[in-house]
Amino acid sequence: MKNIPITAGTICAGILFCVLAYGNALAQDGGTPPGWRALSITDVNAMEWDDRFRMGKKGTSSGKLLYRNADGALLFYVRFAPGWDAETRDRHYHDFHEWGYVLEGNFIIYEFISPEQHLGSLVNMHPGTWMDRPAYSIHGNRADAMQRQKVPPGSLQLLFAEGGKTVSLSPDSKMYSDDWRAVKQFTNAHFRHTATTEVMEWEEDAQLPGVSVKWLSDDWRGGFRARLLYAPPGWVHPRALERTYFEKAQRFIYVLYGDMEILQSAGPDDAGRKITLGKDFFVDQPPGSIWQWGAGPVTESGCQWLEVTYAEGTRTGNGPIEEMKILR
Repeated sequence: MKNIPITAGTICAGILFCVLAYGNALAQDGGTPPGWRALSITDVNAMEWDDRFRMGKKGTSSGKLLYRNADGALLFYVRFAPGWDAETRDRHYHDFHEWGYVLEGNFIIYEFISPEQHLGSLVNMHPGTWMDRPAYSIHGNRADAMQRQKVPPGSLQLLFAEGGKTVSLSPDSKMYSDDWRAVKQFTNAHFRHTATTEVMEWEEDAQLPGVSVKWLSDDWRGGFRARLLYAPPGWVHPRALERTYFEKAQRFIYVLYGDMEILQSAGPDDAGRKITLGKDFFVDQPPGSIWQWGAGPVTESGCQWLEVTYAEGTRTGNGPIEEMKILR
């Protein structure tokens, strides 16, 4: 991904409490592709930390921008240091969808059912926790809780926001708006604690024989799906030479553990070159880009990855999700 200077406005703590003031200036890979494109592959560990993409007060958080597009969507890789402090701790909601995945450490968040509720329910997110937050779900960090914690634990997370408006329920906040009174139905975030096998077990994946899967979100008709997958050491794809692509759908793949060998090509006439993905590699597969596993073992040590698919663009509501097309 090109390293383009970006000003992302005020990026605050509290699972993607963002004011995307300059979202339209962050355009990259937006819209329908004109023809074929190559997979975009990023080695996240090779990127520099940047305070512009923090989720908290300066010095307590930093981040890396992995993806952006013309619609204002942003994907961050964020580090919360032990003792991190939120810029704003008010109860708030967004008019857009978000998702997140905890890579390391712990993170707490308060969830609220109703704007009439002030204390909320505490959710303790830990390694392997998946968060699927629909628009209009109320959440926050609570100032009294932050004060009691003194030294909150550290955490490393993937955080994605579609982009839009944030509304605080606190009249003292600069982000307060009476708009909340017109909301007909508030929603709730969904959390999946994937690392606890007693809570969530692996299953055989019907699409990739020999690979295990944990389903995280599946709003197929609404156009959003997320899965956790694991290929054992030495796994070979049964249809190794098959080349697939989407006409409209957008897919993200993030390697959580191990190694994965794929082929990267610029189009149907390109045989492609082998690419070995390692831990913390991020793959953006836009419409019109070819996915091919290649012949032979795909992974030597085994590989676990997060897969997120949108039906069109990176915004929910554009479904249903199409089936992958096979390149003939």
